[in-house]
Amino acid sequence: MSREEILRQQLKAEQAETARELAELLRLGQEMGRRLCNETHGDMYDEVRLLISLLHQTRAQADLIDAKLNSADPVADLMARRQQNN
Repeated sequence: MSREEILRQQLKAEQAETARELAELLRLGQEMGRRLCNETHGDMYDEVRLLISLLHQTRAQADLIDAKLNSADPVADLMARRQQNN
């Protein structure tokens, strides 16, 4: 195996690990956002709801990237993740 191939494999492994970690971090952020939403009333409620929506969209995209990089069957993986969250 050439040095270039080894470096390419290392980069791919690092990319997959980073995607996995980011998806997990965003899952935790979304969970914290939900808690904040449950605790928020009055003037700030709409702002918090917007944050929740943005976190959801961001996490969905991170999950998609993670599944494409780290799963043999990305579609099944995404479906399983979404069922876990409901």
